[in-house]
Amino acid sequence: MFFGIGIRPNWRRIGQRCICLLILVLCLLGLGTSQGAIAGINDDEYDGNIFILYASNAALIPPKVNLAAAMRKEMPTLIMFYADDSQECKQNALVLTQLQAEYKRQLNLMPLMVDAIDTGRSYDPTDARYYYNGQFVPQFVLVDAVGQAVLDQNGKMSFEALDGPVRDLLGLEPRTEPLVLDRPLFSPSPSADQTFFGEALRGLQDAEQE
Repeated sequence: MFFGIGIRPNWRRIGQRCICLLILVLCLLGLGTSQGAIAGINDDEYDGNIFILYASNAALIPPKVNLAAAMRKEMPTLIMFYADDSQECKQNALVLTQLQAEYKRQLNLMPLMVDAIDTGRSYDPTDARYYYNGQFVPQFVLVDAVGQAVLDQNGKMSFEALDGPVRDLLGLEPRTEPLVLDRPLFSPSPSADQTFFGEALRGLQDAEQE
């Protein structure tokens, strides 16, 4: 016999090995494709929830207190309308997280994904969706305890640009020293280092070296 005396090919085992090899090749090809398409903080591609990826903060999603409840508690609210595939929204995720760390007991923070807002529907002023202009993200709206918008700003904003109006609304003295912005304790995304926290920390380190 071609395979030798008494030796027969085990076609079942050969087939199993071929299938395993095929699966391995497909996995490697898929991995290479996904690595080439990984989104980051400096693009408008979707790669997951921005607060989890770029701020290591799942506590803001979903908001724990809605606008109506905050108004009943006479607590002002900062709304950030965002989209997960927006570069500027990604870069503002850490800013909202730092504001949360500074004013957790005094300010209600509400990040709202615009994909879930029906722009053709009318909302009550006690509903945060009422304040979305339907045009641009991020959009920041600072609402006082009675529902009056004291700030309505489109586009990326720094911590300082938001911190001033917040402190004024809360009746706090203007900040006399710059806040040291640090990077989060854990960043599952490699590009999270290129955020406001990371840039501020590197800037401070460069200044110290000079």
